[in-house]
This record gives sequence, C-alpha cells and structure tokens, in this order.
Amino acid sequence: MRFKQQMAAAAMACAIGGGALAYAATPAIVSAIKARQANFKEIGGDFKAVNDEIKSGAPNFGAVRSAAHDLSQRASGQAKYFVRGSGPESGVKTRALPAIWTDSAGFAKLNGDFVRASASLEAAAQRGDVAGLAAARTALGTTCKACHDKYRAQED
Repeated sequence: MRFKQQMAAAAMACAIGGGALAYAATPAIVSAIKARQANFKEIGGDFKAVNDEIKSGAPNFGAVRSAAHDLSQRASGQAKYFVRGSGPESGVKTRALPAIWTDSAGFAKLNGDFVRASASLEAAAQRGDVAGLAAARTALGTTCKACHDKYRAQED
C-alpha cells in the first residue's frame, strides 16, 4: 500500500510540476538526513554548553569535558551522514546544499578542519586550560561558519 501511495504522490508531483521528475527519497536517504540533522543538533547543544561554561568565568570542567568529548566524537562521524542523494534532490527538507557533493574535495577539507578543531577543543578541556579552551572554541566556531557559509542553505 505504501508503494502505491508513493507512486501516486510522485505522479501528482509530476503533474503539478509541469512534468518535472519527482524523486521519492528511499528510507535509507531519509534515515541519513534525519541522523545528520539530529547529530548536528547534539553538536550545537554541546557547543552551547561549552560556550556557556566559558562565559560563566569559572567553567565546570566536568561538564565541559563531557560536552567537548561528545562534540568531538560526533564531529568525527558526521561525514557518514552526507550520503549521495541526501541533499535537496531528496525531496526531504534539508539545508544541505548540492555543493557538498559537487565540491566534495572542498567539503572534505572543511569537514577535516571541523574534526581537528573539535579534537583541539576536547584536548583543551581535558587539560583544564581556560585560555586554551576559549581559543579552541573560537577556532571551532570559525570552522563551523566556514562550512555553513558555503554548504548550508539559509533558514526559511
């Protein structure tokens, strides 16, 4: 039954879209997109937790170490969620731009920068180095912005 519903939706999309081909994302693509979005949400929460601790003036390094470790682990596995077909062509709401796949070398470089910066953040947290933590936080934020500026669509 589900297949028939998908085919009917695709046919309607073609009719409405003036004959343009519709693409129904496979469950694997939908799963990759949802996992990618969930992972980024967790990364953002970890980054906020670290940033809030730094701003407090007296960071709780137990909380900082935990958040920095989680962020680093998530960053190192993030690339696996960018499977081909999981961009806007999937028909699933995503801010991932096609440039991720058309400029895969550039994207891989920025992803590597992100992974290294998150590892530096974790290392500073493990040392209990407030100044180093603040510098690593800034460097990590810069890597996030560089990638977002080139490979992520603006919010609607």
